[in-house]
Amino acid sequence: MTALEDLLDDYLLRSESETDRDEKFEELMKAFLRSDAEWAGAFDTVWSWDEWPGHEGPGNGISLVAREQDTENLVAVRCAFHDPARPLSRPDVAAFLAASNKAPFTTRLVVATTDTWDKELEDLIQDEKIPVNRIGLTRMLDSSVDWARFGPAAMAAG
Repeated sequence: MTALEDLLDDYLLRSESETDRDEKFEELMKAFLRSDAEWAGAFDTVWSWDEWPGHEGPGNGISLVAREQDTENLVAVRCAFHDPARPLSRPDVAAFLAASNKAPFTTRLVVATTDTWDKELEDLIQDEKIPVNRIGLTRMLDSSVDWARFGPAAMAAG
């Protein structure tokens, strides 16, 4: 297993609740977007929903908000801790798609622990006015990030 897979297993097995697991995964993805060679250059800031100065009320599926470095456009990000053996489906991201399909967002990004999306979801995002991009587990595994930096032992030490 890779360091990322170990970390995700730790979240799955040791989190106090599904909410706790999802919050840990969101923080990890915020760190990923800030430190991966490709994404760190794309965004000048990545906030959790509650940190983002423009947030109002609950995120309704929006986990993070990133600001593009060159344009200052805002990207709504959904972090989906999901069974890698199952495709992501419409119900998994429906609230996010509805909440983020309007200004001030110009792009959307789904970061999920699976690489597959079912056909209904694939068809749905083709018709969306605000583009939906994605990062799956394979992309995370192939990233430039040293995932061991984020493991439980590293976090306890530092």
